[in-house]
Amino acid sequence: MFGTPALSSPPSLRKPDTPLAEGSGLRLAGDDVAAVDSPVHALQRELARLEPPGEEGDSPREKAPGWLRVGMTLTISIMLWLVIIQIIGALWQ
Repeated sequence: MFGTPALSSPPSLRKPDTPLAEGSGLRLAGDDVAAVDSPVHALQRELARLEPPGEEGDSPREKAPGWLRVGMTLTISIMLWLVIIQIIGALWQ
């Protein structure tokens, strides 16, 4: 946690001596302001075009319940370890 700080210099906490120019501060957007098209929005539009359209009845395949998936994984793992131990025991003798 200690070491090189993320900032090259600590931020200044005092107010600036000169006031901000008119219109350069924060303001609320009105209804007459057009939306800005950012590169992120353009990328999202391109990616949406590449995805195949899903049909209304199209749903992903049903998965088995979590307890069954975890249980099968543990069972198979234990069985494989028992086989490995038996093979090692047979080679050891």
